[in-house]
Amino acid sequence: MFLGVDAMLDESQLPVYVQYLCYLHSAPGMWEHYSGYVEVYAPKTATDSEVFEKAVQTLSRSSFPDRPSLSSWVLEHIERA
Repeated sequence: MFLGVDAMLDESQLPVYVQYLCYLHSAPGMWEHYSGYVEVYAPKTATDSEVFEKAVQTLSRSSFPDRPSLSSWVLEHIERA
């Protein structure tokens, strides 16, 4: 089925992703303290909470599978790289 020219996406409608550095540390608990940053790619219109959530998801998929919850981490600040 052909959708026509009007149905094609204009490049200006696509989200622009940028790199963020999300600085955080582990919340107090029964685990070893971690402090550092996570590189996250998110839309340039992303809020701090969206970037923080992506950072926690990244950590829980890699180095810290035992800490998947946002409450396991404390956001320090976010920089756009």
